Amino acid sequence: MTLSLRRVAVLMLWSVVLVAGVRGLWIATAGPDPGERAWDDRTAAQLDFLTFGGASDGDPLADRADAMQRLFPEGRLFTLALTGLAWHHLVERAAVTAPDARDEVRSILALATNGPTRAPFGPAGGLPHGMFYEAWTAQLRLAARREGEEPDLALVASCRRLGAALDGATLFPDSYPGLAWPADAVVGASALAQCGELDSTYTRGARRWLARVRQQLDPETGLIPHDAVRPDARGSSTALMIPFLADIDPTFARDQYARFEATFGTRLLGVAPTVREYPHGRRGQGDIDSGPVVLGVSAPASVVGIAAARAVGDAETAEALRATVEAAGLPLQWRGERSYALGRLPVGDAFLAWASSLPLAEADAGPHP
Repeated sequence: MTLSLRRVAVLMLWSVVLVAGVRGLWIATAGPDPGERAWDDRTAAQLDFLTFGGASDGDPLADRADAMQRLFPEGRLFTLALTGLAWHHLVERAAVTAPDARDEVRSILALATNGPTRAPFGPAGGLPHGMFYEAWTAQLRLAARREGEEPDLALVASCRRLGAALDGATLFPDSYPGLAWPADAVVGASALAQCGELDSTYTRGARRWLARVRQQLDPETGLIPHDAVRPDARGSSTALMIPFLADIDPTFARDQYARFEATFGTRLLGVAPTVREYPHGRRGQGDIDSGPVVLGVSAPASVVGIAAARAVGDAETAEALRATVEAAGLPLQWRGERSYALGRLPVGDAFLAWASSLPLAEADAGPHP
């Protein structure tokens, strides 16, 4: 992680500390929830900032994605995919009604599958560009497909590749040669489960894969591990996996969420709801996934925790985490566009927009039939 990214992340986290101490008690715990409509309006304003904002003569979103690529290897694709999925969620929930809003997903898919985005991802895990690229672009392909529309050949091919990769001997296929992360495979398995709309064997394949994963959980926490070579779970990756697990098995996703809350849920300075990167009682260093870990807390894990809570219907926790972001994330709204952290970290805006846009599940939703 570069020094500039570390500075932005440290600024965000220490803002949590300082602001929470002054006004967080009211905002994060006792302040009124502005309501789902207000959150959706703020998320739509974020997407307007990411997609259209700024004085760029080219493509503002592509420019922002390029800036994130200079900070870490997945920066461009993460920024594009999360922004595209957030647009999709708001359109599906009728939270945005602009006639061209649905077209944004297809435009973003084109950016996510072009040469500059593919370039960092070579063959790995039996896939042309590794599991990370295959999984996130498959999610975008599924989001870009209109109801009742025949699937395009690229989506059909991606479903087949994911099915073959996740049915192979290696439980967590590589994203880069010799490097694999369970979260990437969970995103891929979620896409495979959704490919069941084309062929029900894909859904069964995703469930078979998840049954194998459940034999490899962290023995201490009962959570899916953070990486493929050590059993330990971490807050940032667990928060990211839960919304995608809900596409495969909502009951298991709720179990993972309960363990996640018990293992990583905390209140910074006893006030602001946040998410730890390492389990209670354990210390660890920050890295490219967690950002700097300050007082045990990870800013990315706390943002993505909103998605985890929404995916299992825990509206109270989702609202509390979002309130912490509002209290300490340096939000700026101007002319219908909204950004956080002074607009300096677009991938952070993309994560927050995606997490906030996720449909709020029924708290007692059962498993898929």
